[in-house]
Amino acid sequence: MPNVSSIEPARPRVLELGSYLAPSYGGMLLAEQGYDVTKWWLGHDPVLTLNHGQALWDWLQHRKTLILRHARALRTLAAADWPGIILDNVRPATLERWGLDPAALALAHGVVWVSLRAEVGEVSFDLLAQARSIMDFCPWVPFYLGDTAAGLFMAFKALAAHEPGHYVLGHASCLQKLVEGEMVVDVERVPGRTPWDPTGTYGVRDGVASLTYKGELLEETPRDRAWRWEHLWHEQGRIRL
Repeated sequence: MPNVSSIEPARPRVLELGSYLAPSYGGMLLAEQGYDVTKWWLGHDPVLTLNHGQALWDWLQHRKTLILRHARALRTLAAADWPGIILDNVRPATLERWGLDPAALALAHGVVWVSLRAEVGEVSFDLLAQARSIMDFCPWVPFYLGDTAAGLFMAFKALAAHEPGHYVLGHASCLQKLVEGEMVVDVERVPGRTPWDPTGTYGVRDGVASLTYKGELLEETPRDRAWRWEHLWHEQGRIRL
C-alpha cells in the first residue's frame, strides 16, 4: 500500500481565456509543468497575423486543449466543470459587457482567477510596459519581453495564491519588477553607464560577448542562428543545453 504522504495532490485544471501572448505564455508554462490546460478561443487571434505567427502560435499552444468557445459560456458552466485556475487578459469593460464578474465567480466556484490588466485605463498593455521599463535602460526592446514577463508572473501567481479569489496583475508592473526588482535608485542618470557596474564591465569585442570579472576577461561566442537551429529542442520549443 503506498504511503499516503507520498501521493502528490491532484493538480487543478487550468482554463485560459483572452488573446495574444501573455495568457498563452502563462498557460504554456503551466502545461509544460504537467497541468491540464484548456484554452477557449474563437478561432482567431492576433498572434496568427504576425510574421511567422503560425509557428509562434503552435509553440504557445503545445500541450494544451483548444476549444472553440466564448468566455460567456462560463455563465452556464456546470459546477463540476469549473477549473481550479483561470488566466485572462480580457479588458474589464469587455468582461462586464459579457456579464462576467471574476471576483464573484472566483469566490463562488473556488477558483484562483488571475487577470492581467493595463496600469491605467484600458490602453495597450505591452506598449505601456515597454515604455515604462526597457526604454529607460537601453535603446532597443527584445520582442515580446513584456508579454512573456507578464505570462511568467501570471503562472507564478496562479500557483502561489493561497486561497481562491480574483488576483489582478499590472502588465507594466510585471516587466518593471523583472527588470528593476524591488529597489528604487534615485541617482543621476549618466549616458552610457549602468547604475551598478563600472564602465567597461560588459561589452562586445569583435562580435563576441565579453565580461570583466575580478580583473579577468571572459568571453562567449554568440549563439547565432546556426547554433540555435542545432540546439533547439523542436518538440518543446526550448533551447536544449
